[in-house]
Amino acid sequence: MKKQKSKLSTILPKNALEVLINRYSLRDEFGKPAENVEEIFDRVARVVAESENKYRDGISPADIRNKFREYLYQLRFLPNGRTIANAGAGSGQLANCFVLPIEDDMGKLPNSIFATLRNAVLILQSGGGVGFSFGKIRPKGSLIKTSKGRATGAVSFLKIYDTAFWVIGQGGGRRSACMAVLPVHHPDIMDFIHSKEKEGEIEHFNISVGITDEFMQAVKNDKFFNLINPHNNQVNKKIKAKKILREIATFAHHNGEPGMLFIDAANRENPVPNQYPLEATNPCGEQWLGPGENCCMASINLKEHVAKIPKNKIISKHQKLFPYVIDWQKLEDTVHMVTRFLDDVIDANKYVSGVPQLEEAANKNRRIGVSIMGLADMMYLLGISYGSSEGEDFAGQIMEFIRFHTLKASVELARQRGPFPGIIGSIYQKDTFNFKINKPLVKPELKLNRPDIDWKQLKADIKKYGVRNAAQNTIAPTGAIATVSGLEGYGCEPAFSLSYVMKTYEGVEEISRKNNKNSFKSLYYESNLFSQALTRAGVSQSEKEIIFKKVRKTGTCQGIEQVPEEIRQVFVVSSDLNASQHIRMQAALQRFVDNSISKTINMPANTTAEEIENAYIQAWELGCKGITVYVTGSRQNAVLESGQAEEKDEQPYVTNGHGDLRGKPLLKKRPNDLDKQLEKKTVCPECGSEMVIAEGCSTCPTCGYSKCDI
Repeated sequence: MKKQKSKLSTILPKNALEVLINRYSLRDEFGKPAENVEEIFDRVARVVAESENKYRDGISPADIRNKFREYLYQLRFLPNGRTIANAGAGSGQLANCFVLPIEDDMGKLPNSIFATLRNAVLILQSGGGVGFSFGKIRPKGSLIKTSKGRATGAVSFLKIYDTAFWVIGQGGGRRSACMAVLPVHHPDIMDFIHSKEKEGEIEHFNISVGITDEFMQAVKNDKFFNLINPHNNQVNKKIKAKKILREIATFAHHNGEPGMLFIDAANRENPVPNQYPLEATNPCGEQWLGPGENCCMASINLKEHVAKIPKNKIISKHQKLFPYVIDWQKLEDTVHMVTRFLDDVIDANKYVSGVPQLEEAANKNRRIGVSIMGLADMMYLLGISYGSSEGEDFAGQIMEFIRFHTLKASVELARQRGPFPGIIGSIYQKDTFNFKINKPLVKPELKLNRPDIDWKQLKADIKKYGVRNAAQNTIAPTGAIATVSGLEGYGCEPAFSLSYVMKTYEGVEEISRKNNKNSFKSLYYESNLFSQALTRAGVSQSEKEIIFKKVRKTGTCQGIEQVPEEIRQVFVVSSDLNASQHIRMQAALQRFVDNSISKTINMPANTTAEEIENAYIQAWELGCKGITVYVTGSRQNAVLESGQAEEKDEQPYVTNGHGDLRGKPLLKKRPNDLDKQLEKKTVCPECGSEMVIAEGCSTCPTCGYSKCDI
């Protein structure tokens, strides 16, 4: 019997529906999607709400299930991809990412090199990604007393891990990414920086250097820096800190890696410093985690938390162009519901049975990650320019509000269910209370009618009841779930482009057989929010067509005289911003994120290595916990970038909306199996579309695939 068309299918753009169903639906015996959108959300709400039966707090589990379902239907938030895909199905493993420790031992210790490799393989098979620090492995050339041989070094084992993960990946299933971290004081640091010099090497890992304050001070003072053998804590070599930084900058300029993780900044906000120092993150760097811990995350859709100003209340030209305000009460309600949802996910998760320490670590500290997406969309609606001083102020105010209410919700859960078991010795312990709230990057001056927040009272409540979750906030990459939500800005990123060309490779296997290079269909994505603002400004349809034709050449509306100045000021895209503006926006958000942020600092093609070094220093000085840069056009395989001229043989195209055809679902083919034309570009391994560099990762704008996909 044919399924009745779901209500959400009439609201969501076609592309969003395809991504949601094809990526997250349960499958029938023929491998075809067996759920519609409502059934997917019903399943997720039901499975997660079953955790409510463990607690007796006067609230009906059925009522909570209905609330979860309602909020998902309304797209007020979406959980990470593994929760949507695995709830009530398959492995039941609901967490996206983990961190595993590696000791300098071949096999005797529980966390030895090959024991950890075995544990990582089991996690990858469940769809999770893994982060590692290779910092405890003795450096290359060290004497091995037992065998009288010489150690091969940290990078050699990184290559072993990468090869193992490649072999596992040949079995199909979700492609999971990993993160390799090496502290800057490790003697193998130069080999590590060079480890991805050739594209295609160590392709299953993102790599980042763990940076210390001592190192950054040595850079600023042009001092020598000690490289220390972790096996005996002796100085192995002295080297100019600036030389190491220049090497990092040079290779980041080459292909975006390595990234930088500021270890001391992260450990200053480690909620459980008595248990462990933080050494590594998940694959995209937004979650610093202790040994065996996981990140269970959900992102609040900020675009759904605005209210339209009634026409009779509009009193200015700015309000006419941007007739929206923040719905603070709705946002508060959503934050509280998401916090409860994620606490329930911890209990609903079916942890990898072969790695029992994962469940133990998750329950001990009950980390969650309440995140955001669609920051750029909300700013477009409110008429605030991303990267401006107003934008920094706005970012701080919205994130402080979310931070406050996430903590408040966690305190309420602690009162009902008890604090996280590892609270003794943590920054939240009553008699040694050491929780602090950061000051905003800029003085709040923007009038947003934000309700008052009382940090003093909340601190008193934390002392009295504790908190349910040791860590609460993050800003994660949101490739697929942002696409599902119809957003123009992923995570906390600015919009990539107001219009760009995409291709669909319909019938890719038939094309491959015929080698027909003319079988690709060009589709033009256009920003709905930009189009609507032009309409409100009185721009005619014929003028809009001229504007979008110009926008498609560069991705931006800057310099287009037909676009009203006030709209040009607001509708900035990533390439309109300089590195400092990107970094300051990240820093403004970081002040009110206790974990970390996944974001890319996009830089123009003429950027120098010295400018990248300055960006690193600025990010460190402003308190960021990590930084990833990408120089336009730097990779040998070019990604989807603005500035592509339109094809001479213009084909009929479809724009987004209810007729959105950003890309059609395709049979999976490896990039090398696609037409030779595609080999010149970084293409999506799921559908063959060109990739976008954002959120500290490569993301497909067509199907939402990302190596760091949540």
